[in-house]
Amino acid sequence: MLPPSYLDQMPDAFVQLWQQVEDAILQDVARRIGKMDAVTPTANWQLWRYQQTEAVRNDVVKLLAKYTGKSETAIRKLLLQTATEALEREDAIYYHYDMEPPPFEESAALNNLLDAGARQTCGTWQNLTATTANTVTGAFERTLDAAWLKVSTGAFDYKTAVKQAVDSLADDMPMVTYPSGHKDSIEVAARRAVLTGVNQTTGKLQVARMDEMGCEFVETTAHGGARPSHAEWQGRRFHRGGAVDYKGKHYPDFEAATGYGTGAGLCGWNCRHTFFAVFPELGDPPQWTQEQLRELNARDIEWNGKKYTAYEISQMQRARERNVRRWKKRYLAEDAAGLDTTDSAVRLKAARQSLSDFTKATGGRVDSARVSVPKFGRSEASRASAKSQAHHTDWLKSINAQSTSLNTVAKYYDARYNNTEEYRLLMQYANSVKSGWLSPLAGFDLYKSTHERIQTELVGKTTADGTVITGHTAHFMERMFGTLVDPDKLKYDLKIIRRSGVGYEAMRDTVLNPERINPVKTDSRGKRSVRLIGKAIVTINPDTGQLIQLNPRSEQK
Repeated sequence: MLPPSYLDQMPDAFVQLWQQVEDAILQDVARRIGKMDAVTPTANWQLWRYQQTEAVRNDVVKLLAKYTGKSETAIRKLLLQTATEALEREDAIYYHYDMEPPPFEESAALNNLLDAGARQTCGTWQNLTATTANTVTGAFERTLDAAWLKVSTGAFDYKTAVKQAVDSLADDMPMVTYPSGHKDSIEVAARRAVLTGVNQTTGKLQVARMDEMGCEFVETTAHGGARPSHAEWQGRRFHRGGAVDYKGKHYPDFEAATGYGTGAGLCGWNCRHTFFAVFPELGDPPQWTQEQLRELNARDIEWNGKKYTAYEISQMQRARERNVRRWKKRYLAEDAAGLDTTDSAVRLKAARQSLSDFTKATGGRVDSARVSVPKFGRSEASRASAKSQAHHTDWLKSINAQSTSLNTVAKYYDARYNNTEEYRLLMQYANSVKSGWLSPLAGFDLYKSTHERIQTELVGKTTADGTVITGHTAHFMERMFGTLVDPDKLKYDLKIIRRSGVGYEAMRDTVLNPERINPVKTDSRGKRSVRLIGKAIVTINPDTGQLIQLNPRSEQK
């Protein structure tokens, strides 16, 4: 019996071994695509395409030959370790009941099963990697052809076409093909093959041991985050060889209920469940009560205001882990192709922060093995971090917001996670600048100080019509500063249309001491507004207390 936590981490070393192969292939392919701009005439293109495809095929074959021996050794070592661990745990159950199971190393039957399991797992993996050369070169050819078509038709320049080609392969380059025709990355295939092979082999060993010891009843392990079809039978007891009623309890058939022996069932594809011998006649209770099993499957983990099961949360975390690896791979591939890596560096930082925020909020932990990319080491991480920081600094300069306290990437993402006032105000300002409603010449420093004056001098005050001011909208701030171009009108009129701003004092005096107050208006969406007329024209929502619009007095109609 192996605990789910053991099975979860067990394939990591083997997966990392083959991640090296995957990364080497991807970077080799990216380097070759990066040289495509040196080819111009169609005749040269056909020759170059053929040469590069054959070179990729030869490189892949050589690389696979280098790692094939390592993988067989790793699989056999892994199987021996897990089989020994599983039987030691299983035998402890028999010893507890004063039974004497024969030593594992002295059992020819058990060792034959172990050897057969190793041969089958190695054979499965060898068959899969035998498809790698054709799978990779096929993807390489299709990507080259697509890039060449974009360039030759004038739809894209070389640089853009090459970047799109490299990024598409970095995101989703197939490297093995299953008999069904389904394609996968080496990383996914490696984890599935080893976990399935090990679990099936240890399961057969445990069944053989049960036959030796005359045990008919089994109990399955249980863990949070089980897929729904497995949650139905986890933590329950079964009878081997058909359903029975025994000592007043019903025991379903082991294989029929759990799908043991099938790919989709217990000890099948990517399954982390296993089972162990039990003796109901000796009175030991099940390890899991029905209440505990219900708790494992309960929607008791909160994220973003909703409740999720452990399985749902685990799938959401896996998606974020895959996203981190995705941007690491993109960064390495773009770097190998001689492309600008700034965008990938920025997105990698965001992906890492998203994963960190998620695990912090849901009580999980980041699994380093699931976010690692072998060739993305400290040097690459440092360069990517520097790129991300440089981009952040340039962005702040472009919107004239260098004065913000969120001047580092780390501070920015921390503020975003905590949704601080500074973050909300910075993003409101940045979005206004991006939309064209606010000129960056205004500057974040003045924008922030104006916001703070409104909060101090106006929020909480009651207008002459009895409305308590609660705050202001982004558009209200845009109208206070004004703009040289009205982005909405510019869509229909190419003339520069100036929208004058309003001085703070004129706005404040109008709010506190209006000359008159217009009647309440209701728009087509049912939203109400009131205009205060004074040195300026201030529009306020009487239901929310938000200052929503501001115009110079000259704009009154």
